[in-house]
Amino acid sequence: MASTSIGGLLFSSAALIAALSLSAEGFVAPSSHSSLARSYAPASDSSPSALYNRQARRKDKKKKKRSSLVIDDDDEDNAPAANSQSYKKQEPILLGGGEIGFDSEVGESKIPVATSASSQSSKSKLDQELSGERIAEEGIVGESVTSAASVSDMPLEPGMMQPDVTTIVTDPDTGIARIQQGKYVMDKVTGKAVILSSLGPEYRLAQMFPGVPPEVREQYRFDWKTVTVPEMVEQLKQACTVPLKNSQTGKEWLGVPPFPQISNPAVEFVLSNRDYLGHRMKKALGRLKLRSQSQFKKEEAAELRELWKHFLLLEDHISAPFRQIVLNAETVVGPNFGNLDMKSYCNGELYERTANYLVLKSMVAHWEKKYNDAMELDALPDDESAFMAQLYTGDPKRYLPDPPIIFRLAEVSRITSMAQQMVKAFVDEEELFDDLPAEVKFIERALSIKGGTALRQFMLEEFCPNENVDPASLREGLKRLYQQMFNMQSDPYGDLTMTLWNLCVATSVGTDEARDPYEEYIANVKGTKYENNPGFFQTYTFNHDKNSLVRFLDSSKTIEKATAGSAEDVSRQIQGEAMQLLGFSFGGGGSPNPATISADTDRVEKDYDVPEDRAIGRPHMMGWLDLLGDEELTGGKKEEFEADKWEEVKS
Repeated sequence: MASTSIGGLLFSSAALIAALSLSAEGFVAPSSHSSLARSYAPASDSSPSALYNRQARRKDKKKKKRSSLVIDDDDEDNAPAANSQSYKKQEPILLGGGEIGFDSEVGESKIPVATSASSQSSKSKLDQELSGERIAEEGIVGESVTSAASVSDMPLEPGMMQPDVTTIVTDPDTGIARIQQGKYVMDKVTGKAVILSSLGPEYRLAQMFPGVPPEVREQYRFDWKTVTVPEMVEQLKQACTVPLKNSQTGKEWLGVPPFPQISNPAVEFVLSNRDYLGHRMKKALGRLKLRSQSQFKKEEAAELRELWKHFLLLEDHISAPFRQIVLNAETVVGPNFGNLDMKSYCNGELYERTANYLVLKSMVAHWEKKYNDAMELDALPDDESAFMAQLYTGDPKRYLPDPPIIFRLAEVSRITSMAQQMVKAFVDEEELFDDLPAEVKFIERALSIKGGTALRQFMLEEFCPNENVDPASLREGLKRLYQQMFNMQSDPYGDLTMTLWNLCVATSVGTDEARDPYEEYIANVKGTKYENNPGFFQTYTFNHDKNSLVRFLDSSKTIEKATAGSAEDVSRQIQGEAMQLLGFSFGGGGSPNPATISADTDRVEKDYDVPEDRAIGRPHMMGWLDLLGDEELTGGKKEEFEADKWEEVKS
C-alpha cells in the first residue's frame, strides 16, 4: 500500500497576500496522482499522558521588586510608555497569521500551572505566561502560551483530580452547568478516551493522518472535474446507509445508524474523499436542511438533519486521534516556553515531532494575531469616535474585571518574539525538521516567496522534484491536513487553519482542483430566490418579547437616528429599556403605573412591528424553524428532565 506523509503548515503574511492574488498565469499540475492512502490503524493501548491540575487564583497580591524587563500588575497601564525604547527593540517580524472564527468541540490543553506556593506570590500574569503556565484566575481558566482562556470552563478546585474525559459539571456557586476539561480527547463513538495504537509509531502516524487502501480509494473517490453537491450528498448517504432492525418489533429497514454508531463503509468513504468533504460539506448539509425546512418539506428536512449529524460524528471520530496527539504536544511545548534547546524536549518519533511543530506554528500564528490586534488598538484614538472599533478589535475577554489573558502591546510583543525564536530553533535542527512530511517542509520554504505564480513555479520546478513528490499529492496532503486542523478548537488553532486554507487555494490555481462546486450552495452567489440559488433558504423576523435584548437594541437604533425626541426623552427611554431588560433603574424611580400594565400586556400579545432597516423586506413569523418541533433538539426522542421524575410529597 502506497503512503505519503502528511504534515504541518505556516505561510508568511507577505507571501500569503501575494499568493492569494490568484494570478491567471497558473501552472497546470501533472495528471499523475500518487495515493496518499494510509491504513486506519487499530487502536489498543491508551496513550501516555501525565495528570495536570489547574491552580486557583492567588488570593493575596504582594508587591515584589522585579527586574526592569518584567512589568508589574500595578504598572501595566503605564508599561508601553515606560518601556517604549525596549519595546521597539523587541518588536517581532510577523511571519504568519490568518483569521479566526471556527467552531470545534475539542477541549483545551492541560498545561501545568504554578504550585500552591508560587500562586501565593506576586508572580505577574506575564511571568506566568513566559514560564509556560496558565494564568491563574478565580473561577476562570486562564490562557497559556499554547491554549486560550475560557470563561465557560470550570477550573479544578484544590485537591480535585482532573477527569479522564471532558465532562459537564454544575458550578456550586451559580448552579450553572460548565465544562470541565479532561486529560484525554473523548471519542464520541465509544464515549471513552481516545486510544492510540500500541503497535508502534508508524501506526500512530497512520491514526494521526488516516487513509485507505488504493482499491478502496478508487471505489469511493469523487471525480472532482464533474461531481456536484447533490451527487456528493447522495453518495455519502449511500455509504452511511446500513440494514437496521428493531429488536422489539422485528421490523427491518435501511437507514443511517442511530447515534453514536457508525459503519466501516462510511468511514472509508469519508477518508477516501477527506480533502473534498470536511467543513464545506458540513456547511452544505446544514444549508440544505434549512432550505428543505423553509419549504415545509418536513420529511426531507429530517432526513438531511440525520445525515448531517451523522457526518459530524464521523468527522469527530476520524479526527479524534489527531486531536489527542496535538494535545499531548501542547503539554510538551507549553511548559518549555522560552527554552531554545529544542532537542531536549521536542525530539521523538515522527508523529510526535510533527505535532510539536504544529503546536509551535499555531502558537506563532495566534500570538501574531494578538500582536496585530494590540498594534491596532494602540493606534486607535482614545475617544468616542473609535468606540465601536475598540469593541470589535482583539479578545473581548480583556474587558473582564481581572482579565485572564495577556493583551497589552509590550507584553504581547515579548511573547510573540520568543515564539518565533522557538520555531526558528526547531526548523534549524536537522534532526527535528528535515525528515518531517513534505507538506511541512514546503510551507517553511514558501515563507519567503512572493506572488502566486512564483509560489506555484517553485512548487512544480524545485520543491516537488527535490522531495520526490508529485504536485497533486502535495496539494491533497495540504487539504487533508487542513481538514484535521479545522476540527481543532478555533482558539488558538483558527489563525493557522485559515492560513493553511488560503495556501490550499493559492496552490490549486490553474488546476482542476481549483473548481469549487460548494460555492453556490454556501456563499449566496446566485441571488436570494429558490429558483436560482440552490443553497437559499428564506429567513424571517420574530415576535420578540417586550423585555428582550432585540427590542432594546431596536429602540437604540431609533435613538441613533435622532427620532426619539429631546435629550430628556432619550434619557428616559434608555433608563426605561435598561430597567426592563436588566431589572434595575439608573436613576431610581417608583413602581410602574397600574393603569398602564394591562395596556402593555395587550401590546405584547400583538405582532411586533420590526423596524424596516432590520426587516429588509423579509416575511414575519413564518414558523418553519419550529417545523421539526422538539425533534430539532432531541433527535426525535422525548427529552427527559430531572424535574419530570419528581413526585408530590403527600402529607
